[in-house]
Amino acid sequence: MRLLVIDDARVSRAHFAHVAHAEGHVVVASVDRFDTAIEWAAEGAYDVACLDGRLPGDAHGDAHTDAHAMLAARVRALCAATPGRAVVVIAALDEVETVRVARAAGAAGGLMRPVSRSGLAAVLARLAEASNEPADAP
Repeated sequence: MRLLVIDDARVSRAHFAHVAHAEGHVVVASVDRFDTAIEWAAEGAYDVACLDGRLPGDAHGDAHTDAHAMLAARVRALCAATPGRAVVVIAALDEVETVRVARAAGAAGGLMRPVSRSGLAAVLARLAEASNEPADAP
């Protein structure tokens, strides 16, 4: 599958790309700001957007916005920008509420940090099954 990774931490983006590649997937874009992700998403050249659940504020949220409200707005914005593409939120192990908020806003699922090969494979296989596409298709 083709992945759009949205995470402000360079090391997290690099780790995600490594894990995705090891599982036969392609990171087509890796961005550190949500406004950049929305611009990139408009092109629609990805299958799944993987969004950091704690991405700092920018044009789609600021430091005064509740973190969960900002996350929900971002998930809805991604879903609206590219209908038919899945959004998966990346959260820490103790951030169950973050995943719940994202799913309620339209996210297809969640990945726990640190992202593992088995975790990524399971989520993408479930998404592929739901869309009837092979999970290992680039």
